[in-house]
Amino acid sequence: MAEGKRELMRSAVRSRLSWKLSWIVACFLQATSAFADNLVYVIPVHGEIEPALVYLVRRGVKEAIARRASALVLDLDTPGGRADAMEEMIRIVEHFPNQDATYAYVNPKALSAGAFLAAATRHIYMAPGSVIGAATPVLVSPGGGSVQQLPESYEKKILSAYQALVRAAAQRHGHNPAVFEAMVDRESGLVIDGATLLPKGKVLTLTDVEAGRRFGNPPRPLLSEGTVADLQSLVGAIGGGQLRELRPTGFERIARGLIAVGPLLLGLGLLLGYLELKTGASFGLFGAAALLCFLLYFFGHYLAGLSGWEPLFLFLVGAGLIALELLFLPGLLLPTMVGSILAFLGLLYAMVDRYPKEALWIGAEGLARPLLLLVLAVMGAVAMGAIAARFLPARRLGMGSDGISAEKIVSPVHPGEEGIAITVLRPSGAGRFGEKVVDVVTSGAFVPAGSRLRIVAVEGVRVVVEGLDEEG
Repeated sequence: MAEGKRELMRSAVRSRLSWKLSWIVACFLQATSAFADNLVYVIPVHGEIEPALVYLVRRGVKEAIARRASALVLDLDTPGGRADAMEEMIRIVEHFPNQDATYAYVNPKALSAGAFLAAATRHIYMAPGSVIGAATPVLVSPGGGSVQQLPESYEKKILSAYQALVRAAAQRHGHNPAVFEAMVDRESGLVIDGATLLPKGKVLTLTDVEAGRRFGNPPRPLLSEGTVADLQSLVGAIGGGQLRELRPTGFERIARGLIAVGPLLLGLGLLLGYLELKTGASFGLFGAAALLCFLLYFFGHYLAGLSGWEPLFLFLVGAGLIALELLFLPGLLLPTMVGSILAFLGLLYAMVDRYPKEALWIGAEGLARPLLLLVLAVMGAVAMGAIAARFLPARRLGMGSDGISAEKIVSPVHPGEEGIAITVLRPSGAGRFGEKVVDVVTSGAFVPAGSRLRIVAVEGVRVVVEGLDEEG
């Protein structure tokens, strides 16, 4: 009886301990969730708006999504910049899932393209003494030269396009479209509640005080919801939370250059990989150069915020499977087939602009441009490989099966001659026919070093052979 009571008491103690532990875990998870939900992520948009800054904004938006930020803030201090970069930034910001919690903080200026970025957020705040506006598009001469006068017909077309762009952004986020139109077109003017705030013939630029004036019934701010001293004050104004500011790494400009030459790096890497296979020797100069090109290709897309390290992992696994067959399992085919698919997917996936929590399938629109660039790079590599195979000098140093260097020379050989493979033919390599050492290629079969060979055909500098050991 006493033993039964003790068992009941122990059971009750275990039950209470289990309940308390569950309560502590639940509180911890709730606190963690609340901490993540209150994260305010700030992306600095400082200086001229150009492609390198696009990469920073892309990286920031993806990090904000991955960290489950509750709010996204664009910290604007820009005189404007390139229209194409601005449009790309607007599309990137639209990927943030909670558009109601997107903010622009003007400190101290958001002019031209910067005003468009502000229109693409739901809430606008300004620092004391800050200004926003003057968004009329202009044509700048190449090389960052002087502003050029637009032809009248072209100016009307450009103005109409950008008026529509900023009007759509303003309407989507609840701003007054007339305010932004007056920033773009000097002939629009601005009349609010019967009061002329800007006569026709001038471009609108607002100070923080002017942008915060209220009109209508009920009164609403003209543009800015408030003037706050700094980012921390902004966080307090929008409900508090942890402030996290993205830090530029300085690699964005490097990324811009690597992305610009990305297709060239890709094609060059494929070409060098082909030349490495054609040499028939162990991993050497061509292979190292090909690997460097591919690493630069992946590194550029990583810095640009287009991909993580997953595409590089896919590519390396694919390349490893191909190398496994070439070096240890010649003729098996399956590793090369699977490896080629994985390497192709890695190269393609690196160019796909995918955001966290989006569906794995990108769709035809997202794949179109990466697929086109990849196909063009492959076609370029194939064309250059064909040229290289025909016109590259035939004299080079190779390594025989006995480990002794032998100079391969162009010597007359004829169909029917027999010899020995002095390197692995995969499917190209080197063969010795009497005293002659020449580059040879099979019809596709892999032939181990030391195998007996027979010349099947001689097509210019291309010598086609077959392995006699396989026949026997």
